[in-house]
Amino acid sequence: MIGSFLSYLTSWILSRCTTCPRRTADTSIQHPESRIEHPVSSIQHQASSIKHPVSSIKYLASSIYLLQTPIIRGEEVDRFGEIKKIGSSLLSSNIFYFVVVCIGIAIALIFLYNRRKTIPDFEVSVISEDTWFVTRDDTNRVGIVVSLNLNNRATRGVYIKNCKLSGYSAKDHPGEIYLKGTEENQNLNFPEYKHFCRGQDYYLGPYFSEKIWVYYESRAVTMRNVLGAPLTIRDSQKKRKSIQVQIPRHADQIAIYQDLAKMW
Repeated sequence: MIGSFLSYLTSWILSRCTTCPRRTADTSIQHPESRIEHPVSSIQHQASSIKHPVSSIKYLASSIYLLQTPIIRGEEVDRFGEIKKIGSSLLSSNIFYFVVVCIGIAIALIFLYNRRKTIPDFEVSVISEDTWFVTRDDTNRVGIVVSLNLNNRATRGVYIKNCKLSGYSAKDHPGEIYLKGTEENQNLNFPEYKHFCRGQDYYLGPYFSEKIWVYYESRAVTMRNVLGAPLTIRDSQKKRKSIQVQIPRHADQIAIYQDLAKMW
């Protein structure tokens, strides 16, 4: 519909160009002899006055005609057909099959490598009620306690060498951690499991499960109430077991912060 309207407008402008009447020479009452003395200049003036509007109308008509071209008008293109054509050309080429085979081999190698580097039949889970962190008031550092439930289902024992939390190695027993309250200091109790630290050869026998807790320290003080980090256990054969850990802030410290906020 738009194309037919533009075609009609173009034909109408061109017809107006051919039937446009010439302007008459401008005569003056005060100087009538100027038309007789300079006939050539009068004719040139008439021609220039006719040439400029005609050229402007022709330029407008050509611009409207250009709008009817497919590039400017924006005709619909079959995108699905183009995609289908490209896909068929890729499927019929040998390069596509070569790339698919290479990707499959890479995925298989990664799977075998991870399986070889993973401790077999070894399960690790987090004990959430005994896992927390606090901002220590004495050292101005973040103290993190992670409690783990280890379960060895293999026929051989596992010697645990290290247990890292997002790059932080297990620390020695912190001794005592207290919080400065509004009225008095509060001592925090540690889990009643075995404590593990770096450099300790911890042995977990076959078909045996046990609970341990690990202590970490970080200088990155935060005001968030939940920390998330990967935890990786390595054994004596350089194999590993990794899990994702969510560590909440200790409930006593949250209560202290809430009391301080009410005071302010």
